[in-house]
Amino acid sequence: MASVPEIILDNPFRVLGVYANSSYREIVASISKATKFMEVGRDVDYPLDLPKVKNLNVKSNLTHSLADLDNALALISNSEERLKYAQFWFLRMTPLDDEAFGYLFAGDNDVALLVWHTEENLSSLQNRIIISLWKGDYKSALHNAEHLYTFFPNEFLKAVDSKGTLVKSSADLVQSFVDTLVAYLSTKELLDSIPSSFLGDFIVPTISEDAITKINKALQDAQDRLDMLNSEGRKAESSLPNLGIGGKLLYDIKDELDLLKKVSTPDNPRLQLTSDRLANMLYECSIDEYNIRKFSPKYSINMLMTACTLANNSVDKEEINKKIDLFQKKADKNKEENKSNGGLLGCGSYIMIIFFFMIMFILYLIFMPYIIRR
Repeated sequence: MASVPEIILDNPFRVLGVYANSSYREIVASISKATKFMEVGRDVDYPLDLPKVKNLNVKSNLTHSLADLDNALALISNSEERLKYAQFWFLRMTPLDDEAFGYLFAGDNDVALLVWHTEENLSSLQNRIIISLWKGDYKSALHNAEHLYTFFPNEFLKAVDSKGTLVKSSADLVQSFVDTLVAYLSTKELLDSIPSSFLGDFIVPTISEDAITKINKALQDAQDRLDMLNSEGRKAESSLPNLGIGGKLLYDIKDELDLLKKVSTPDNPRLQLTSDRLANMLYECSIDEYNIRKFSPKYSINMLMTACTLANNSVDKEEINKKIDLFQKKADKNKEENKSNGGLLGCGSYIMIIFFFMIMFILYLIFMPYIIRR
């Protein structure tokens, strides 16, 4: 099942039981309602908890304690933070919204969605985004978001920022939406759902930078392990990965590398720098793990071949290829030695078998007369 962004499930507007365009007075009234319930030992239930919706994944650790309400109010007190959370919550602005929310509160989100599809206005688009994200339909959510921030950016700001302190362009709103979404959803979920314009202009740069950051973190972890190996030698064996430092590094960043192959341009300077760092790390791992941990030449060759594909500098590629040739010679030599040892072992085993049967035959000749006499 597709994941629901936590920013929706635990949205402070949901905790407060209000809409993203609710006034301060409405928010205070909602908190007052919760307080009165608590005074008589009861938990407050808000319609926007959506308890009757059966086919939406609405499960979360949603509570409405005084601490929860105070925290939620603090989160939306800042205009920038309020905007971030408002982008992922419902608006109620028109009679059409009243009709749709009636169906939603009754548990029929499909009919509510159909009602919102009858008009192409600010609140209809926003509410379609939230329902689509809640259902895990990211493609529809992004399609509606593209329309909303293209045609209604100023109206959206006016609806959610009653103070009028925010000045944002359409591109600013899209980037804010994308940055938040990337933080809560997996890269694969986004890549499989993104409209082309979003892909080219907003999400690709964001997820590319995120992938590069993760690769650099993994590189630092690998460098720490390599430093330990060089300082402690074989003593560090127990705390190092069995598949090798370089092997674990490639395993940890496999998804990020696949992603960058799909979406990044080769002329990205940060990507080039990261690729060179990764190539150098694999180069060092191939040599040090062979010398210290006695890994096979084949391991080193595989690491070096991967490093060669990542390196941007022709000088580095030439040096890597020299090492590949060197380790290939070592691998060939080991193969010949194993073959030779295997031949000797086979010959020795053959002689032992013959010797065993000869002994058995001699024993037979010695003891057979005594057996016959009896």
